[in-house]
Amino acid sequence: MAKYEPLRVFLRRQRRAEVELTFRDIERIVGGILPKAAADEAWWRPDPCLAAQPQQRVFAEAGFTVLPSIRAETVRFIRLESDTV
Repeated sequence: MAKYEPLRVFLRRQRRAEVELTFRDIERIVGGILPKAAADEAWWRPDPCLAAQPQQRVFAEAGFTVLPSIRAETVRFIRLESDTV
């Protein structure tokens, strides 16, 4: 999870209900290249039948769910608590 800790910190600092980042933005924030698996929606979204991956735990811990757009190479982070805008 340490690799994605800077993303958790970044997201926790956001005040908006939604934050859209490109894959490149995320790479800059975490200071490294996203894995090839990031080109698959399943990498971003947790499967309720499986244990959450480190990056998925980071999104949840920051209070966000994700809506990836693989073709556009963007991810919309949507705040889980709508009253914290």
